[in-house]
Amino acid sequence: MIYDFTKGKSALYFSTLINVNYDFDFDEFILSQEELAYDEIGFFQKSQKNGFLRLGIFLPEFNDLSYGVNPVLHIYNCDTTDDLSRKMKVTTSSQNTFFSRDSRKNISANLKICKKCTRNLRKQFNIKLGLNNFNDFVLALEESDKKQLITEFNGYIINWRQVSYCYRETKNFTCEKCGYKAKELNEQKFLHTHHVDKIKTNNKRNNLQCLCIKCHSEVDDFHRAKFSFEGLFELEEFLRHTSKK
Repeated sequence: MIYDFTKGKSALYFSTLINVNYDFDFDEFILSQEELAYDEIGFFQKSQKNGFLRLGIFLPEFNDLSYGVNPVLHIYNCDTTDDLSRKMKVTTSSQNTFFSRDSRKNISANLKICKKCTRNLRKQFNIKLGLNNFNDFVLALEESDKKQLITEFNGYIINWRQVSYCYRETKNFTCEKCGYKAKELNEQKFLHTHHVDKIKTNNKRNNLQCLCIKCHSEVDDFHRAKFSFEGLFELEEFLRHTSKK
């Protein structure tokens, strides 16, 4: 049976059933009653709209002073993830909030990936994680032989939404051309991820650029024509927004 985790009693029942606290950054997810979706790379979540998203999991409550570090993200099979009966939180981003039992307050931090997960991934799949955070994991997959090949009708890979989000987050949601920075969550929509060589399936980091919608619309004649039609409303909203500052 499939439960819609985003709504009402089904969500409450599902979270109680397996004693796991799920906290997603994106809408319209479906979860099976059995377990988290898992493949040879790690955890993932299917989305009705956007293909799938890679997941990391961590303990939402943590004795950070006792360990001297923040909790870590587990993205691959290791001792910690063997037992999902422990209350764990699911994330789609490096930036996460956990409750510090020592400080008795919520702490926001960029969580690193579990060293054992990292070691196993590098050994088995030769994935270079760079700064060893979740965003780098998602982006590194696009530079490995595990690159996603399934595309949607628009030519983008089925997990493009997350790849784009992870790349923009590594750039602190700041335009690489003009320097515009999204300071609030609702301003992140004004930052796009542009393919330098115009090949939508080439998602290597050196082929991506974080651009504000205005700079994106001025890349070339193709983009000028595109944003004068389908992206016009969003562009006008951005221009009104920036003119007030």
